[in-house]
Amino acid sequence: MPQYMRGKRRQYVFLELAAVLIVVGTFATGFLPSTPFYQVLSGGIIVAGFAVGYAGLGAFELLE
Repeated sequence: MPQYMRGKRRQYVFLELAAVLIVVGTFATGFLPSTPFYQVLSGGIIVAGFAVGYAGLGAFELLE
């Protein structure tokens, strides 16, 4: 498989994972108890989703 195709597939995997994390975090805010711990946990999942999305787009360099 050519190198550029591996990069594209990796980018799509990162973006799909980001979308899943953002959706799960959003649903978690409604399903989990409304205590500060669980709301921070849900927000952290959402923020992690955005971080994975930015990594997938190559917005910042990871340790490569």
